[in-house]
Amino acid sequence: MASTLTIRCSDGIGLITLNRPDAMNTLTGEMLADLGAAYLQCDRDDAVKVIVITGSGKAFCAGADLSDGGNTFDSSERSDINSCPLAIQAWELRKPIIAACNGHAIGVGLSIATQCDIRVVAKDGKYGFLQNRRGVVTDFGMTALLPKIVGMEAAFELLVRAPKLNGDELQAIGLASRSVDADHVLDEALSIAKDMVENCSPLVMGMHKRLLWDNMDKSLADAIEHESDGLNYSMRKPDALEGGVAFFEKRKPTWQATINNDWPEFWG
Repeated sequence: MASTLTIRCSDGIGLITLNRPDAMNTLTGEMLADLGAAYLQCDRDDAVKVIVITGSGKAFCAGADLSDGGNTFDSSERSDINSCPLAIQAWELRKPIIAACNGHAIGVGLSIATQCDIRVVAKDGKYGFLQNRRGVVTDFGMTALLPKIVGMEAAFELLVRAPKLNGDELQAIGLASRSVDADHVLDEALSIAKDMVENCSPLVMGMHKRLLWDNMDKSLADAIEHESDGLNYSMRKPDALEGGVAFFEKRKPTWQATINNDWPEFWG
């Protein structure tokens, strides 16, 4: 993997680390390409059960690389910029992904974290969608995702007033599940991932993730039909028996189903 980030897998956890610490992990085009490739690599590797993304140094990601100064956002001659430029978005992955925001996550940095399924943030970190204060519209699907995660009024203020918040404030509005000391952020995220790896069926974790994200935009009746399809499919898999037997025998389960071999074809 290119030097803009590192990726390693250990004990079922795929750890992606943004790796431009001298630049507070600000995003370049190369890093965006590398991140999309890392997501795809983790999704296709069944040794990875849960993904954790973090930053090296003292920041998670302090936004876009502004080293070009006034030319950074100069796209007056273009009309083809995709606000979601990754090869695959975090919500499209079939593996749970936890953002371990060990420090500042600003602008697109917070967008990347918000695409994830769980966020652990540093209490003294600075967080905000500051694009409105830079004269550009937000990215990574935030206008669609934020109202669903934190509600319309909070999403409006986050994007339109564009305040800068600390970790506790981010947790208070529901954009982070945990706010801890910076030195404990990665350990907390890895602890959550470890529990999921050891105790939860990889296939069913992926199916639950797909159901939760898909059903955001479905009617209740359609969501129930979608969920029923998943339930019936999962009940025909060996993991459904193993989960009950492991509970009865008071031991950790040994899961057999994998994302890439057993993913339901009707979900694509």
